[in-house]
Amino acid sequence: MEPKLRKAKLMLGLKGKKKKKVNTDLVLANKGAVDSGVEGPPEASALQQGQNWEDQPGTSAVRTRIIPNNKRAKLKTCIQKSEGKPRSFQVCINITEARQLVGENIDPSVLLEVGDEKKQTSVKEGTNAPFYNEYFVFEFFAYKEVFFDKVIKLTVMHSKMLRSFSVGSFKVDVSTVYRQPGHQFTNKWAVLTNPGDISTGVKGYVKCDISVSAKGDAVKPGPKASDAEEQIDKNLLVPEGFPSERPWARFFVKVYRAEGLPRNNSSIMANVTKAFIGDNTALIDPYVEVSFFKQVGRTSTQKSTAEPAWNEQIVFTEMFPPLCQRLKIQVWDEGSMGDVAIGTHYFDLKRISNEQDGDRGFLPTFGPAWINLYGSARNGSMGDDTVELNEGIGEGVSFRGRVYMELAVEILSGGSGSESKLSRAVKPLKDAKAGKGGGTGGGGGGGGGAGAAAGGAVAADDDKGKAVAAEVLPVDSPPVLDADNNETFLLFGALFEATMIDRKIGDKPISFEFSVGNCGNVLEPPEKNAPRPPSPAVRRRALDVPVGAVTPGASPASPLLPREPPDAPPTSRSTTPPQRPLIVEGNKYYMHLPLEKQKPCVSVLSSWENRAYRLHTSNMLDNIAVLFEEGVASAAELHRKSEPGAEHLLETVLREFCADARSFVAAAEAKLKAEGKSSYLTQLDRKRLTLCKQELESMIGEAQFVVERKRKAGGVKEMLQHATKLTLKIRFLVEEPQHTVPDVFVWLLSNNKRVAYARLRARDLLYSSSREARGIHCGKIVTLFLKPPGKRVADLSVQAKVDVYLWYGPSADSVHMLDDLPEGLSAATGGAAASGPPAALLCAEQHTFQLRCHMYQARGLIAADASGLSDPFARVTCLSHSQTTNVISQTLSPTWNQCLLMSRLLLSGDLQHIWKEPPRVLVEVYDDDALSKAEYLGATVVVPEVRLASDPYAPPTLQYSPLHCGSQPGGDLLAAFELLQVHESTHQSLPPLEKQEGGIYTVPANIRPVLSTFRLEVLFWGMRELKKVQLLSVDRPQVFIECAGKILRSSVIQKYKSNPNFPTLVGAIELELPENEHLHPPLSITVVDWRAFGRSTLVGNHVINNLKAFKYTPPPALPAPAPTPPPPKRTEPPGPSAPPEPGLYPSAGDTTVTAPLTNQDFLITVEGEAPPATAPPPPPEEDLKKTRGGAAKSTRGRSTKRKKRTIADESAECVIDWWSKYYASREKQAKQDGSPFTEVFDKVGGVSDGDKKKQKGKGTLDPNLGPATKLATLKLYNKELEAEFGSFNDWVNTYELFRGKANEEEGATEERLVGKFKGRFCLYKLNEDNAQDWDGDTDAGDFRVSRGIPPNGLVQVLIRVYIVSASNLHPADPDGKADPYIVLRLGKNEIKDRDNYIPKQLNPVFGRSFEMQATLPRESLLSVVVYDYDLVGGDDLMGETRIDLENRFYSRHRATCGLPTEYSLDGYNAWRDGLKPSELLSKLCRDHGLEEPLFRPGRISVADKVFVGKTCFMHEDEPLESYEHLSLKVLHRWAEIPAVGCKLVPEHIETRTLFHKDRPGMDQGQVQMWVDIFPMDLPPPGPAVDISPRKPKGYELRIIIWNTEDVILEDSSFLTGQQSSDIYIKGWLKGLEDDRQETDVHYNSLTGEGNFNWRFVFPFSYLPAEKVIVVSKKEHIFSLDKSEQKLPAILSLQVWDFETLSSDDFLGTVELDLHGFPRGAKTAKLCKADMLTDGTERISIFQQKRARGWWPFAKSGELTGKVEAEFHLLIAEEAEKNPVGRARKEPEPLPKPNRPDTSFSWFVNPFKCFFHLVWRSYKKYIIIALVLLISVLFLALLFYTLPGAISQKIVNG
Repeated sequence: MEPKLRKAKLMLGLKGKKKKKVNTDLVLANKGAVDSGVEGPPEASALQQGQNWEDQPGTSAVRTRIIPNNKRAKLKTCIQKSEGKPRSFQVCINITEARQLVGENIDPSVLLEVGDEKKQTSVKEGTNAPFYNEYFVFEFFAYKEVFFDKVIKLTVMHSKMLRSFSVGSFKVDVSTVYRQPGHQFTNKWAVLTNPGDISTGVKGYVKCDISVSAKGDAVKPGPKASDAEEQIDKNLLVPEGFPSERPWARFFVKVYRAEGLPRNNSSIMANVTKAFIGDNTALIDPYVEVSFFKQVGRTSTQKSTAEPAWNEQIVFTEMFPPLCQRLKIQVWDEGSMGDVAIGTHYFDLKRISNEQDGDRGFLPTFGPAWINLYGSARNGSMGDDTVELNEGIGEGVSFRGRVYMELAVEILSGGSGSESKLSRAVKPLKDAKAGKGGGTGGGGGGGGGAGAAAGGAVAADDDKGKAVAAEVLPVDSPPVLDADNNETFLLFGALFEATMIDRKIGDKPISFEFSVGNCGNVLEPPEKNAPRPPSPAVRRRALDVPVGAVTPGASPASPLLPREPPDAPPTSRSTTPPQRPLIVEGNKYYMHLPLEKQKPCVSVLSSWENRAYRLHTSNMLDNIAVLFEEGVASAAELHRKSEPGAEHLLETVLREFCADARSFVAAAEAKLKAEGKSSYLTQLDRKRLTLCKQELESMIGEAQFVVERKRKAGGVKEMLQHATKLTLKIRFLVEEPQHTVPDVFVWLLSNNKRVAYARLRARDLLYSSSREARGIHCGKIVTLFLKPPGKRVADLSVQAKVDVYLWYGPSADSVHMLDDLPEGLSAATGGAAASGPPAALLCAEQHTFQLRCHMYQARGLIAADASGLSDPFARVTCLSHSQTTNVISQTLSPTWNQCLLMSRLLLSGDLQHIWKEPPRVLVEVYDDDALSKAEYLGATVVVPEVRLASDPYAPPTLQYSPLHCGSQPGGDLLAAFELLQVHESTHQSLPPLEKQEGGIYTVPANIRPVLSTFRLEVLFWGMRELKKVQLLSVDRPQVFIECAGKILRSSVIQKYKSNPNFPTLVGAIELELPENEHLHPPLSITVVDWRAFGRSTLVGNHVINNLKAFKYTPPPALPAPAPTPPPPKRTEPPGPSAPPEPGLYPSAGDTTVTAPLTNQDFLITVEGEAPPATAPPPPPEEDLKKTRGGAAKSTRGRSTKRKKRTIADESAECVIDWWSKYYASREKQAKQDGSPFTEVFDKVGGVSDGDKKKQKGKGTLDPNLGPATKLATLKLYNKELEAEFGSFNDWVNTYELFRGKANEEEGATEERLVGKFKGRFCLYKLNEDNAQDWDGDTDAGDFRVSRGIPPNGLVQVLIRVYIVSASNLHPADPDGKADPYIVLRLGKNEIKDRDNYIPKQLNPVFGRSFEMQATLPRESLLSVVVYDYDLVGGDDLMGETRIDLENRFYSRHRATCGLPTEYSLDGYNAWRDGLKPSELLSKLCRDHGLEEPLFRPGRISVADKVFVGKTCFMHEDEPLESYEHLSLKVLHRWAEIPAVGCKLVPEHIETRTLFHKDRPGMDQGQVQMWVDIFPMDLPPPGPAVDISPRKPKGYELRIIIWNTEDVILEDSSFLTGQQSSDIYIKGWLKGLEDDRQETDVHYNSLTGEGNFNWRFVFPFSYLPAEKVIVVSKKEHIFSLDKSEQKLPAILSLQVWDFETLSSDDFLGTVELDLHGFPRGAKTAKLCKADMLTDGTERISIFQQKRARGWWPFAKSGELTGKVEAEFHLLIAEEAEKNPVGRARKEPEPLPKPNRPDTSFSWFVNPFKCFFHLVWRSYKKYIIIALVLLISVLFLALLFYTLPGAISQKIVNG
């Protein structure tokens, strides 16, 4: 086995020692390691061999050489992170529409809930596909963690008169939305389901946009799309990669038991009791609450116990995968006055599941395992912050107990609740009740608490999927882990240094407490005071000590733990002995502990389950990640400095990463094989190992691919991006979700009170025999900065700086705990615990050192004074000494140039160790305040360079160290620190220092940087936007430029209001700057205002930390003019015969050119796209020959015919205007982006504005007119123009000036901003020769900085502002709408467009253009403000955006007037600039010092580039030479001109974000607009473009309802039982429900046939380009104005059954989109229900004008009838000419329908009813009955009168 194996082990840096029982510590990276019997060589030889291996080339897997075995942990310069603060967030939701809602004739509205806030849309009547287009904004101010857990819930409600019913709902949590690209879902369909009835499936879809933005996030407005044919299932609202159909699943959260909870009740009542009685004996009554995705379940309450056992499971039913990231577990203490949180834990579902396909993925699974809870200190009083800490906000400061639990997920197949095969395979449930779901135990659960679970209901036994909020069921407890499974762990710590102890604490003796969990907690000892005695197996293991291991302070064979009998377990010593600190020399605020001779030690024993393998795996991954990240960072740094080695280094790093990853994969495989059958690996352990293995394998593949591809296609930048992605991936794998051992806390105790703490992860301290698996801080000296618990102030809240040596591991490995101690220390033995861990470490040797801190300068400090500056000084602390520099007043970039001496520093330990890893030095920077205490500005930690007495002296180098103030950067400190050894005998060996007056030492010359002479030229352009200072406005500002101690002053602006530019443009100054440009000092811009009596006031300042950007680079030489004359062919005069050769002068459409060229020329063909309507395409050659031949005519005729038929919705009368161009641009952009825009123009031809080409007559153009022409377009930017063109600062830069104190509060920067300085800097080194030149000549023409800069005098300009529209404005009125209007401000001019406000609209189309004259630079800031119109009270500001017109005016990108794509003289695309394209081209060439462009037929030459294109056009049958079109093409390609080229701004619309001063940084909507600027000294521009919104056109839709067939029969006759229906039809256009029309009733239809001959007439307004109906109506009686709504054109027809005494019955509906509805069936038989859904041909009534046929009615998806209807669409004018009557009235009345006699109402015609219903059916019986009745009457009368008659006869007879 044997050499190979050994080699592998050594490559992984394993110390060869006899393996213990495998399961304790198996993280080896090869299969052989599984064999527990492998004997390695003794350690010493192993290490030697390891070194030999390192020497061999090619073994990059030897990782021990890369992780340096330092004695100290890695340097961290940031000493404390500031707490997360609550921030502003907003959730914006646009509800567009809903489709396929379940229900009959419902009145839906959408209820939106975000967290606890609710809003609701309007109610739409009688439709299953309502259209809303309503926008809602929810604003929050919350902690990020809390906000991200909020759930966004959309519920569709069916609103009835008295109550509402939920149709279905959709939920997603905020963090899922925030993780999407752009933090938003756009145009997505949310699937509605009913969680209460999971067997019924989808309840409908809601189309919505959801975006979440934090302060400062730029929200990009997504494209709005509404298309009847769009596929819903392809566009569902789920994150990328989620399946479109998500099954239901049950999440079982099983809570078994808890231990280590705080014992004493901390509720209010308990505190009151404590106050009265003086003792608090009340124990807690804990219960667990689990919340997941708005569902909450809680266990029962266990009374009076800190070790509760619940054994309950909480079951959630939710779709899988859920759109929710986290599951929250909270332990609460039930109290009479309110419950108190004990601790909170979050599960990130991403970490405990894997969403990949196939056998790679696994469902969320966890445990059974412990989770640790952290929160406030355990003896905690009830403070504000304790509640927050215990509820999971902020970092917990103390261990609060742990909970044993398990999480499993079971997928329900098909929603029926039966268990699927997959779920059975994934989770063999231990508990039958859990598998069945409901069971009978809803109210059980071992206490009254289960009934309190939300919902509290029980799932039905047959499990038909009736899910409730959360069920609580009992569950069997898992098999109890026996004590053998526990292992005793030892935490050993040695205190090396304790300094910077706050003076307030240091009056009393202090001690340090180390604790793991509750072990070591001296103020509240755990109930089980000592860990359980280790079982014999553990003890036996503890004795297996490797033979060769010799530990200091212990005999070779014995472990450090004493061999005592099991009944007397070893004791822990968790605190250092109390000591009284001493005051630090040189600083009265700090104290330190004298620990030079003796370092006190602590040891804490604790007993935990042996699950260390999880942490070992994490550590191995962490090690790989750290090495990889460092490698990538150093490569990135090299790349940033553009050094050549970056690529090679990155390749090496990637290769080494692959080697690391392979070694881990091997280890994971070995682990999986070895532990395959062991019981203690949980499901998640196995899955995670497999996941890590697979992920790393795929990462290896990616890394190799990156290296390979780089060879093919270069680019270090791309490689770096890939590598960074890989680092993020591996970082995600590092965190282990199943906790094992709690974190380690170090507390500073003073007077038995907890004062300050530090928290370390147990994983970082964990020991492993394998170096890869060891924690990064294990056996290292770690520097901890202890901070007070709870809310921290902005100040430096460090209460002590402590250096501790920490080691944590199983007691069995305790022999190794002193392995990594620095040399020169020995364990103090003797006393009771002779054989245990040492009580102290003794230090034999001490050395005297002198620390020299060369504090040179700092840059970028935080402003702490009201002036916007600071008075900084630095305080340096090292061990027992501290020194302070001088205060430099009023600067943010102080140069101290001071050396701080700390002599006689006593350092203990080995000299070599001190030389390698000296003690760290802490530097703090403060702002000196005369009246109050100094204010903290930032701190950093540095490592001094050590010079031993035996070494020759070399000066240290100055280096920048970053300063941190909390979590924010606080600038940089340039300094050098050296630690020099002092020999007691000879003091002369130290290099001397220069001393100045006042006893201050300066930084020695050999350390200060080498200086050279540089020249700094400054262009002073002007001041802008200056605010008032000290209540007075600034009138005479002056700028001071300060750098390296020298000041350059600008001239004074004499009257700021009349001309804010500087009279003198340029200044220059000579500076002595370091040759090393990384050490260049910062440059500060300070502005003062000169006031009366020579006083000056500081206005504001700006500091530039990096001068690299100002380095002068000479411009590239301009191309020389071509010396050779061009060949004669090209200079042919333009005449009637030009062009002579078609091949030589190709048209704009050609791309190949065969012209002879001179060597200097570049030939560029201008590719013409198919030109727009304004430029007819050039005729093909055969057309030229045929002139106006018949073929050309016939094609023309045919094309126009086709054009008319396909002319989408622009009727022939519709004129092409600016909006046509806008919609065409939108369509073009949609095609480019691939976004689902509506196809607005389907080959829109319309009027071809051909006469715009210098021609007057239209007739001449006919032969050229080919197929339908395209429209000119403009560029639509979905951001500000400045974002696209770099703020237009290509000529000068704008520097913001700040004043006042800097703080992190929201909006503080806005308040601190006092103005802007426009200028430019240029820095270059002076050589001897040009220095003399400069002295002799100060002519401004010689300045390099002002080349190409225009004069800065006043310029008169004409400004046109076009406001097209606004979108997503925030509601300003209580009804959730706003009435926006535009206000423009420019200097003192203000245009208020209040009269043209747009009522009740959040997406208004303004279509307004404004014109104003201005003088630059006086009026250079244009504010576009949107206000909300209010009738009563002041108007509300909705948002504003500001545009710097001056930058646009002077920019080389020419942002004054955008270049159109085509040149036209008039019409919708008329040229609107004052200069024509050819004049513009000439002007550009002049401005840039190029030769004039050369115009020749068919070509234009500019700076040696030749542009070829069509220049000859026909005008009135005459050829005409025009260069404008080609000039415009050249301008569009100006960026290709060498040296001076740059992209010119095209004709565009920009989208500017609106902001509100009360909500800084939060998006308030967008405005689409553009600005044109025209200088008054040039020819006047053309007229302004008319962009007024299109008025909707009037249309009339006439519908004749002829007949119905097969309508279902609802009524049955009570006499005959016969089925019938009283049919009538309702119809309306969506949005025009007020104009709902009904036919008369066809009574008693026995077959479902109805005859109506009834006409509906619907007049409506319509916008053809947008395909929307415009509805203007007052929303309610009190509305002042009509509000306008744009809705899709949808016709609803419904069939109803008329009821006389009750409400009518709804029978069915059909909704037809007038743009695309299926062609009607010819006969009723052919009419099928699937006509509406299948892909039958669709027609648009706007194209067809007439349609007739049969359409189906449906109800709940079933066919319920058919209707024969005829549609006729007319424009309003035609409708006026040919009026028709509604119903069957005049004019053009319809004939009465031929209805059967049975059609009548029984209520109105009772006799008719009798005749038809009774007589017809029972005629025979009625006649017989009548005959019988008469006969009976006759007989009765006969018998009645007979006796009388007979007797009469007798009497009379």
